[in-house]
Amino acid sequence: MKTIMRTVITVIALSVAVAGCQDSGTSATRPSEPDQSTVEVTPSSPAPVGDTGQTLPANPVSPGEITPTPADGPGQIPPTKTPVTSGNGECLDTNSGEVNAAMNSLAPAPGGTRYVVHSSLSAPLGSCPQLLWLLAATPGGTASSPWHVLFFNHDGYLGTATANATAYTEVVGSSDRSVQVRYRWLENSDPNCCPSGGPAVITFSLGGDGYTVTPNPAIPDQVSNPGS
Repeated sequence: MKTIMRTVITVIALSVAVAGCQDSGTSATRPSEPDQSTVEVTPSSPAPVGDTGQTLPANPVSPGEITPTPADGPGQIPPTKTPVTSGNGECLDTNSGEVNAAMNSLAPAPGGTRYVVHSSLSAPLGSCPQLLWLLAATPGGTASSPWHVLFFNHDGYLGTATANATAYTEVVGSSDRSVQVRYRWLENSDPNCCPSGGPAVITFSLGGDGYTVTPNPAIPDQVSNPGS
């Protein structure tokens, strides 16, 4: 009987010992948590930057490369147009059909003769201003004889600077969209050789529509309406 009791006591003691070991050794048998301080993070590659520090586009445009746009898009410069007055490498050829037609449209000069070309714009093709000019003179005339200044754009003849021919008239300068004309006129008993009126330099400018020509300042009455 004593032997049986010792056996039972021994079994109970072993059970308690095993249970105690399980409670106190949980951390030994549980899977360990990963140490967060040892986790490696692979940094992403930095985006390339230009000299200014700005991130470059995925497909950067090469220096000097221009993205083409439609020719008639907003803000686009239209291709250069060859003037209808051109010929022989000049922007205004005085023998062109357009110039001849314009000269023939003028009322006859004194004596019923046709006006002749005295001088004109001299500019090679590729450097044509928007406003072109020609100075027509009375054949065999003098400074006091009637003159006409004719204007052209790239599409053709625009008209004369004044409705009536004027004396003592010279073209003294021009730019892309303007022409400067100097006028003189007789005062009182001035001899024909020596006008004392003026000079008045009038700038004729081509308007934004490409067809209207406006004088500035206004043409003096002594020029546009002599004798009035």
